[in-house]
Amino acid sequence: MTAIIDQAIRELEKKHRWQHVAEQMERTRKEDPRAWADYLAESELVQGPPSRYPRIAPEWEGLITFPEERDEGDPRRDLAR
Repeated sequence: MTAIIDQAIRELEKKHRWQHVAEQMERTRKEDPRAWADYLAESELVQGPPSRYPRIAPEWEGLITFPEERDEGDPRRDLAR
């Protein structure tokens, strides 16, 4: 029983910590646009530019064609159905 309570406490503390981080980031975005722009620029340096396809990892871009992106005349289109 104690282990379950300890785990619940850890999960709640983790949730509150990330909620606090999200609130701080939102406050920075609203109150200090220059700092927010610096953060986004640094984030892009570390993570690379935002993906055109948010559903896949950047290293897969261009290697996968989703069904909605295929041409009507593409014979592979029927394979996706």
